[in-house]
Amino acid sequence: MSTLLQPLSVSNRNRNLDILRGFALAGVLFMFCVSDNGPSYGYTNSLLDEIIAWPKYILIENRMYIMLIIIFGIGFHVQLEKAKQNNTSIVPVFTRRIIGLLILGFIHAVLISSRDILMFYGAAGFFLLPIRNLSSRKLLIVIGIVFAIMISSIVYILFGNAWPQIKSLVEPNNYPDYQQYNWQYFKVYHQMYGIYIEMLFHFLLGFWISKAGILKKINENKKFRKRLLITSLIVTAILIPFYFFILDDLYPVISKTLKFKWLIYSATRIFSILWYVMTTACVTLYATILISLASSEKGKKMVGPLAAFGQMALSNYLMQSLVLVPYFLLTNKFRTVSPTEGLLLFIVFFSLQLLFSTWWMKKYTMGPFEWVLRSFTYWKWQKIKRPTQNQFDDEKQLITVSVPQY
Repeated sequence: MSTLLQPLSVSNRNRNLDILRGFALAGVLFMFCVSDNGPSYGYTNSLLDEIIAWPKYILIENRMYIMLIIIFGIGFHVQLEKAKQNNTSIVPVFTRRIIGLLILGFIHAVLISSRDILMFYGAAGFFLLPIRNLSSRKLLIVIGIVFAIMISSIVYILFGNAWPQIKSLVEPNNYPDYQQYNWQYFKVYHQMYGIYIEMLFHFLLGFWISKAGILKKINENKKFRKRLLITSLIVTAILIPFYFFILDDLYPVISKTLKFKWLIYSATRIFSILWYVMTTACVTLYATILISLASSEKGKKMVGPLAAFGQMALSNYLMQSLVLVPYFLLTNKFRTVSPTEGLLLFIVFFSLQLLFSTWWMKKYTMGPFEWVLRSFTYWKWQKIKRPTQNQFDDEKQLITVSVPQY
């Protein structure tokens, strides 16, 4: 077992990645509060509900999970480069990290919340190891193949679509029944094999973005970042109205006009491609805006709290479930939360998590669940307490000056 590969120190972290991760996780929390526990069919939205629901549907839904998954792929490349610099293998460390995610994900999914994504992270993440040494060009070919599989729906054709069965499951408002619900949901949901393909695609995309030097260019090249921001804004501005306001009326017309099934299938695939172009453009737009803000002193103060929130993303993600799921159960809120009530809940809980994250990261180098996962990953208890001012490090034989970033 190699002891050369160690976690990134606080000073070597990419702060912009933490900001992006924090922003995406805030969106995930927003969806959990505003949408995932929305009222059952039959509830009529108020005007305020509609004002909240439509931007959520158009600008947030799906985008935040995609951003998190892409960042995971970027992080894999960062770890891979570090392993190469240390002339050691990433395989043992990354394998243990994936296994740790699978264990945490299983516990989270079965005992706490059906919204778990960690199991998918772990399962899809294993596929990053076999392609880790591919060149950027070959990696693009693999991405193209995975994308073709993803939009072809061949996975659902071969293995079926479990979504109708998932939709038939109803979340109860008492814990014993809720745990049974989680187990049933877990068994059925993980038969949605297409989700693994989508996740792998975005993992690979993030890996390529970092490997090809695109992220570095976005961070360092202001002109390139501006061009990318404008391009993604134009693509988003064109495709969002098309997809959400035109396609619903256009698709039935196309289905009736086209006589051959292969033409209808081809049109559907084109719409699928446009969907992924739109979501990727949205994620790119959000990322370039945040990185642009973080490049100025005034912007740093504005988005700075997101860095601490994102640095302990795993802990914040799990704490959302650990706090909100019992709250929903005790107050009989599952499937009854209106968008307006969900927004208020999001504002309160997100504010508390921002304050807690900022306080925690001043005292510690990582979140509590990050500490558990990293200790398992590196097979060694990690130091979590931030060193005091001018503390002497016995291992490195140097003086560490503690300067919290947040």
